[in-house]
Amino acid sequence: MSSEPEEEVDTTYYAVGPEATVPEFLAVSKLYAREVVRHYGLTVDVSGLDWEVSKRAKRRAGAVKHRDGTPETVSLTWEFFQNCGWEATAETIRHELVHVHLLNEEGDGSHGARFEELAAELDTHVNCERFAEPKWWIRCASCGTALARYRRSKLVENTESYRCGSCGGSLRLSENRPRE
Repeated sequence: MSSEPEEEVDTTYYAVGPEATVPEFLAVSKLYAREVVRHYGLTVDVSGLDWEVSKRAKRRAGAVKHRDGTPETVSLTWEFFQNCGWEATAETIRHELVHVHLLNEEGDGSHGARFEELAAELDTHVNCERFAEPKWWIRCASCGTALARYRRSKLVENTESYRCGSCGGSLRLSENRPRE
């Protein structure tokens, strides 16, 4: 990475609204990523990566797909962009670029100490806030632990067959109904 940058990259210059098409959104995302890479001296070849939109993801704002430690694809979540806007998405792009940089430099794509250090430098989050409402909640009757579920699973279908991982208590399923 380069020495201390003079100021941050202006995300508003690249801002795109929720009316953008997927190709427009990806084009702007790549332009913004190139500027972040240049500004912070990251070892990322933006053009060498595939860029895609996920319209299924509910628990992550973005992801880096890699094979054998080599970054291949940056995936950005459409619902996150639609719900949270460009500024939050730009932060996610910076987050994913830190992953790519660390995979290239150290072969480590985790959220470890080096990731946290670079995330702070690039003014990005380490973990993403919930941005989509789950379809179901699984709650422990004893300790109150709550687990969000977005898709049908064995746990959703057979809640009574499972126990709480925290205290061993029984679990209860409730459907998440939108507030009126």
